Amino acid sequence: MIDPEPIDLGLIGLDLAAASARIAAGELSPVELTEAYLARIAAVDPGIRAYVTLTAARARADARRAADELARGRHRGALHGIPIGLKDLVDTAGIRTTAGSILHTGRVPERDATVAARLRAAGTVLLGKHATHEFAWGGTTTNVHFGATHNPHRRGHIPGGSSGGSAASIAAGTSLGSIGTDTCGSVRIPAALSGCVGLKPTYGRVSLYGIEPLAPSLDHVGPLARTVRDVTLLFRAILGADPADPRTADAGTFGDEETGEDLSGLRVGVLGGWFTDVLDPAVAAAVGRAVGTLADLGCEVREVVPPDFGPLVAEVFTIVHAEAVPHHAANFARAPELFGPELRYLLGRPVDAAAVAAARRRTAAAAAWLVGALAEVDVLVSATVPAPAPEIGPDHVVVGGVELHIERMLTRLTSVFDVAGLPALSVPCGVSAAGLPIGLQIVGRAYEEGRVLRVGAAYEVARGPAPPIPAERPLTT
Repeated sequence: MIDPEPIDLGLIGLDLAAASARIAAGELSPVELTEAYLARIAAVDPGIRAYVTLTAARARADARRAADELARGRHRGALHGIPIGLKDLVDTAGIRTTAGSILHTGRVPERDATVAARLRAAGTVLLGKHATHEFAWGGTTTNVHFGATHNPHRRGHIPGGSSGGSAASIAAGTSLGSIGTDTCGSVRIPAALSGCVGLKPTYGRVSLYGIEPLAPSLDHVGPLARTVRDVTLLFRAILGADPADPRTADAGTFGDEETGEDLSGLRVGVLGGWFTDVLDPAVAAAVGRAVGTLADLGCEVREVVPPDFGPLVAEVFTIVHAEAVPHHAANFARAPELFGPELRYLLGRPVDAAAVAAARRRTAAAAAWLVGALAEVDVLVSATVPAPAPEIGPDHVVVGGVELHIERMLTRLTSVFDVAGLPALSVPCGVSAAGLPIGLQIVGRAYEEGRVLRVGAAYEVARGPAPPIPAERPLTT
């Protein structure tokens, strides 16, 4: 269970913004901070498996370089000397990138992905590569090749996925931030279940160059960290147009003027109907309290009820399948035994063109309805995931008396916002009786990440402490 009171973890207890301030003031060396994180990883990661590849030598070199630059008066900005990880879909020059597959256990890219290059230019320290579901095609981060990643707050429960290693690492205090990918919810789901913050930006805001694709029309890249402020700092470093990715042509900029704390008069639409039909009671109660907090902050709260979206998640999965199968077809035909059972089943199914076309029409209609709803309110809110983190292993779960396949449950409330390409943030909003985190999802209009982050930050302050980093050996049964 989550410890009832935060534990003094020394340097590990600092969030990214606090560590950054101390580094800038000359009160903390990047070398000292990095060594603290490497020690923390050695102490807790064997039981969590947030990392697939640890890059200790690279981290120490990055930290020494940052310290030397600071000593010479060169300060690269808020991320200078900050230890982070990257989801193992993100190419890193000279460091293996497996995408969670044994097909790629020996793959060492020659070039950084754009996001990796931008973070390196910002002066970050790379601790390693974070675990993911095989080829990011799943929401549990139970990887048949590398083992299951555990939720830091309760051993034997999933951290969410597919960016589960990223979220588990942040929650366990083994990195200060990470970059994940989100096709059906894979940044927000693990953020919610592991008790950290995750942002899926507007489609095309962040370059996908150098990142293993799942479904290109739905793939997004976004940051995870402990606080909304920390996520904002990471987002600023990675966003923007990239000639190598034409999807980013209209990426735009993000400035300080887009943030603030006053929410007076902000119109908040609370998604009901289909979004609340299947909810764990603890999740419903936590989201209800969060909505009450937003009202106390001066927001104008109103219910927004969509039409029945029906089998929306199944239709999104149909689109994912249609885009993923061609990408993997050659390798699957050559060596199907190198894929796990889950992917062998998915890749062995034929693509039904008529079903895909129908799925695109129906999901586009649902997304268009949400875009229309955002013309009447400033943000939409809902639970991020219908239930707290399930146990590792079962394929089906019962939520609110309804039995669902685990993947459909996990992505039920997130996947439509990938189809719509809208910015969506998950922030912690409570814990279950078992001490498992619960997330609140905040969604805005395209390119209005600033407003989404502003609402999240104000709520975060009013809410009080999020689930704390567990003790030195945090795993309980």
